[in-house]
Amino acid sequence: MAGTDRRGKMPIMKDIQMGNSLKIARIWGVDIQVHWSFILILFYGAFLFSGNASNLAAGAIYGVVVILLLFVCVVLHEFGHAIMAKYFGVNVPHITLLPIGGVAQLERMPRKPMQEFLIAIAGPAVNFALAAVLLPAALLVVSLSMRTGTMWALISALMRTAQSMSVGGLLLTLAGTNLLLGIFNLLPAFPMDGGRILRALLALRLRYVAATRIAVLIGRGMAILFAIWGISGGGIFLLLVAFFVYVGGRGELEAVQSRYVLKDFSARQAVNKDAHVLYTSEPISRAVDYIMTTYQGDFPVHDLGNNLVGVLTRPRLVATLRGQGQDGRIVDVMIPRARVPVTSGDTTLADVWEQMLEAGSRVIIVQDQEQFLGLITLDDISELIQVMGAAKEREDTIAGGPGGHAAASPPEARSTLDIN
Repeated sequence: MAGTDRRGKMPIMKDIQMGNSLKIARIWGVDIQVHWSFILILFYGAFLFSGNASNLAAGAIYGVVVILLLFVCVVLHEFGHAIMAKYFGVNVPHITLLPIGGVAQLERMPRKPMQEFLIAIAGPAVNFALAAVLLPAALLVVSLSMRTGTMWALISALMRTAQSMSVGGLLLTLAGTNLLLGIFNLLPAFPMDGGRILRALLALRLRYVAATRIAVLIGRGMAILFAIWGISGGGIFLLLVAFFVYVGGRGELEAVQSRYVLKDFSARQAVNKDAHVLYTSEPISRAVDYIMTTYQGDFPVHDLGNNLVGVLTRPRLVATLRGQGQDGRIVDVMIPRARVPVTSGDTTLADVWEQMLEAGSRVIIVQDQEQFLGLITLDDISELIQVMGAAKEREDTIAGGPGGHAAASPPEARSTLDIN
């Protein structure tokens, strides 16, 4: 799977990735992380193969080897996404391995639908390429052990080898699993690659929001089918897939709709010109007073010359109050200006949002040249998405919905080829 790190792709999946993941390698500028729960699948592999082995220890070791090699294939699948993404200028900071597979985390969405199509299809293409290499190798190993060269003898030997703990059995398992992984990931449902492929193809003709809505609707239908199949005896894995597909589709739609709203507003429009300012020499209690009497939670900090020197955020203030109370000055607890991202007043809020998330900051400084205009916080953006999103949804409904491309103005028609 390829996922965008705009913090909208899949909230639950992202929380799983970011919590308790261990970095095990760095390849081509991409960190390889393993979630702690990955060890569970190793135990499952050991248990699964040891149950059918005459030697329990040998079976357990073979099972662990199979699982590890399968996840090597998963890493290669994710690197298919990563390499293609980097080709189009999209950074991939890390790949995370989970018990249900892997996720290549893209820092932003690709700019054009065809780019998204190529990035998404690169992963399954790697699986099919691996299967094309592994299957002939397995056939060669099996054929070398055969006494007769008939087709039926080969089929019989393949069936026996597939159930054995041998080099041939291992190659057949890897080949078959890669083939299944490639097919499975092409299913048209987020967060799997097929969902992104479908959305990219639809976006060639429709606006991006409409394409996403259709792809998500199809994915939800598949999630329901997976859930029914799992309840009917397909196993808990299908129920997990159904859950992640349903939640992943919702997260993707929310992210795309948010960007659809934010692209029409500039940072200059979102700045609160009446925001209160703190000064470096003031006590921490001054910030507490403002929070108690206003709705403002994040503050620019100026020196006595009225120059911006830092920012005090609500989380920073809360942590300070818990640790040392209201003793001390603002200058001692503020975030220095150099550590806060900066944007211009003409930048769209969609790009501001991405910039903040890429920097891992809940606040950004807005300025023209060297003139400070104000701060924008994630809370500001969230509120704007809720309020203006409702208004925009009504406008789209009256105009025929964001899916109609025939009524698009020339700029809007061009935007169907850009993810806005």
